[in-house]
Amino acid sequence: MQQLTASILGWLAIVACYLLGEFLVLVADAPIPGALVGLLILLGGLLIHQRPVFAISRGAQPMLTHMSVLFVPAVIGVGLFWDTVSANALGIVLALVATTIISLGLTAWIAQQLLRGKGQK
Repeated sequence: MQQLTASILGWLAIVACYLLGEFLVLVADAPIPGALVGLLILLGGLLIHQRPVFAISRGAQPMLTHMSVLFVPAVIGVGLFWDTVSANALGIVLALVATTIISLGLTAWIAQQLLRGKGQK
């Protein structure tokens, strides 16, 4: 029963962060997705807490288990707009490669900075 309660509370916390992010984007008329703002709110909460939260982990588990289902609309969208995708294939591939390299490099640099900071303390 305790694990079920933790799962429900974790799921509610995730949904609350998502809804808060959507609300803030709507109120601020910001040009970024509300889901991203909600994710940053959740990340901020986890960083402030300074340790893994069991309820968040339990609440996220069902979503992570079935995450492949969330990619179905994107795949169908590519199929529906195949003419546009194939006409712009070179640009799409270049953008994917460039953003992958940039995100990997930035992630490695941030991880290096964080790990270096922990070793000096």
